[in-house]
Amino acid sequence: MISWHNEYSKTLEQASNQSIKNRNAIIGFNVNIDKIVEITPESIDWKLPDGINLKLKNGKLRLPSRVNSIEDFFLYLMDSMMKGKAVEVGVTSEEIADWIENSFEIENVQIGGQAGIIANLFKSIEVGNVLLSLPTYDAQFAQLLNPTLLTVVEEGNSHSICEIKKLKFTDNEPISHYIFEFKAGNYELNSLKFVCPRDNRFIFSYDTVNGLIKFNKGFHEYGPNYVIEYSLAIISGFCLANEQLSSFEEIFDPIIEMIKEWKRINPNLFIHMELTSTYNAKKRNYIKENLFPLVNSIGVNEQELLLFSSIEEEQKEIKSDHKYTSTTLFHYLHNLFLEYPHLRIHLHYLGYFLVMSPVMNNKEAKCAKEALIMSSYFAASKAKRGAIESFQDIYDVELDLSSKGFDELRNLHSYLKSQFKVKGNLYETGILETPSFSLVGVPTILVKNPQKLVGLGDTISSIAVLFGTND
Repeated sequence: MISWHNEYSKTLEQASNQSIKNRNAIIGFNVNIDKIVEITPESIDWKLPDGINLKLKNGKLRLPSRVNSIEDFFLYLMDSMMKGKAVEVGVTSEEIADWIENSFEIENVQIGGQAGIIANLFKSIEVGNVLLSLPTYDAQFAQLLNPTLLTVVEEGNSHSICEIKKLKFTDNEPISHYIFEFKAGNYELNSLKFVCPRDNRFIFSYDTVNGLIKFNKGFHEYGPNYVIEYSLAIISGFCLANEQLSSFEEIFDPIIEMIKEWKRINPNLFIHMELTSTYNAKKRNYIKENLFPLVNSIGVNEQELLLFSSIEEEQKEIKSDHKYTSTTLFHYLHNLFLEYPHLRIHLHYLGYFLVMSPVMNNKEAKCAKEALIMSSYFAASKAKRGAIESFQDIYDVELDLSSKGFDELRNLHSYLKSQFKVKGNLYETGILETPSFSLVGVPTILVKNPQKLVGLGDTISSIAVLFGTND
């Protein structure tokens, strides 16, 4: 049995950004502005507008199908906090967005959207060329995006690639995402009293740009000139697609066509898709049927995994008080893998990370494990500092591994051993193989009093893909 502390220490000692300095990555498509609102039991003294009804019915809040009013907004926010669950909802109403903008104290403004977060992260750790698809040239981007990021620009009837610091950002469009970061504890708002079981965040977006998954048309037209030079593409933002703005076919088809063109030109391009939660079953199915077959891997948290698996809704234990065991999550992971057995699926959960993939050889599995360890270091650094400014930040992380992670990996290995013909030991070595799939897992680093939660999942998956794939 390996010593996980030694394995972490050895991986860190051998870590270097020399290999990733030669990697070129394409990043798209959602870039927005995140506005952070911090919520604690002591700070929740809001004065609600007259007529807001937050009463429980049979111990639960009754949620509308979409947010059409300020009351609807509060129902979704309170439900997220009562369950300690990460939730994201969107709105097209400028009136509701203006009310939120003027009614809450915004602690910080930062680049948001999975694509924006990952692009900035990659440049901060000196990944080679990072080509970012910009949905708009919003003036706020100029101060928040790394100036050395690349993008495709139009020059008359042609296109070229240049650093974004050379662009003129003059647009002003709705691209705000309000991030309500809440702490666990006892809350009371008007007559509603509840216990929030864990720190998490609720995201409320007023974003008609990313709702259409916009991208520079030159990104597609100029593709044959640049795609062959890139070994990795990370794409995201698809769960933001808003059918109130346009049909799914009109939103998705141009991107699907572009991805197919990328793969035709560069069959070795590794494409990873990062997901977010959406309760729209039609949208989930459209993404699965049309995008899953085109990508090499996907990244999910537990909620996204449950939503995108095909296990019947009534069998899913999506309950506020349910503690997901590693065995429970494996069922959903395996179910999704059986539907799309070509995929590498990254799952990040409290205490441990897992990757399920087609059968890997020893070298590939070892690389995947080391990549998960690197993602744990980077996630811990981001949680501790609030942001990653350089590769060196990971050397300042205290190595405190999750005991829960150890227990869950041990329990999962015991279960898999009883159900499959296995080689290896998930708990002892972090690597397990069956005739039909490989599973790699690591316990994660604990961070006491994390500064930031937003973007941790994107950090985990993108770092694991960056270090776990070859140029």
